Amino acid sequence: MVDSVEKYLEVFEGLRRSKRWSTDTNILRFAALTLAAADVTDPGAGVEATAKVLIKEAGGFSPLNSSIRHAVAAILIRRGLDPVAIVHRTKETLAVFKEHRLKKGGTNPYLAAMLLVMDAGAGVPSRQTVVKMKEIIDRWTEDHWWLTDTGDYPMAAMHATRGLSVEQLGLEVEEIYRFLHEKKFSRGNQLQLVSHLLMFSALGPREAAQRFARMASALKSKGQRVWESTYDEVALLVLSGADVEEASTRAVEYRDRLRAVKPRPESSIAFSIASGVVLAEAAQKLEGLDDAKAAANLRAVQSIIEAQQAAMIACIAATTAATTAATAS
Repeated sequence: MVDSVEKYLEVFEGLRRSKRWSTDTNILRFAALTLAAADVTDPGAGVEATAKVLIKEAGGFSPLNSSIRHAVAAILIRRGLDPVAIVHRTKETLAVFKEHRLKKGGTNPYLAAMLLVMDAGAGVPSRQTVVKMKEIIDRWTEDHWWLTDTGDYPMAAMHATRGLSVEQLGLEVEEIYRFLHEKKFSRGNQLQLVSHLLMFSALGPREAAQRFARMASALKSKGQRVWESTYDEVALLVLSGADVEEASTRAVEYRDRLRAVKPRPESSIAFSIASGVVLAEAAQKLEGLDDAKAAANLRAVQSIIEAQQAAMIACIAATTAATTAATAS
């Protein structure tokens, strides 16, 4: 059986050997997580070549004019999608965003549009899908106007492609949010993200939220601190479908293995990658099942991984840009 952590480290090292001095190493860590499950001979060369096409097609004022393009390149390589077509269709989708009073500027709207394009098989999503995304954002804004912003666009885009009604989605997201707050998890953007992520669980909102609380407790018992910044990783472990004890044990074990290899990632990054590896293993198990429901679950799991990576990458890119600006001044 393939060792998932060793495979990940092998791909990461391939990316690191080909990196430019200006490329954020942490972004390559998440790109490696995307490519670890793909059969890519030379990941470094492939990512660099695809990233170069992305910036050429997107232009200098695009969000892709940052290290985020390397993570996007990894997603496109894994899915076997043409970067030229993706960029052009994303631009067209952003124009549709504007028509429906969705913001089109910035990294998160761009990522949301791109996720919709990928879901549409590299085509422009239907206007009905964009309308549903707007309705989801509006509903989340009604419930949490002080939290909801463009950072919620990628998750709204993913939910817009599902069969769940906006009303049911809104009610169940709020049920998860309220239940977890009652369990003493801190209110805020991270808890809202968790409520959006757990809606992909087949357990139902209450059971998914209960398992989240049990997973957090199990991680704490193993020495993993559960801050607000790690709530989304806990949610990914719930979505893996693995037993709480098994998933928490593997996540901590993988975290420690990643921290033992130079260049050492920060503890928070190591835990995030470890959680992604656990979830990716669940996706690989689903691949072997000749079952339409399993295939749909696999696509959802892969999209969740990509959406969460996109959110993390957008945060890293924004932090890097802010640091660079502060240094320059």
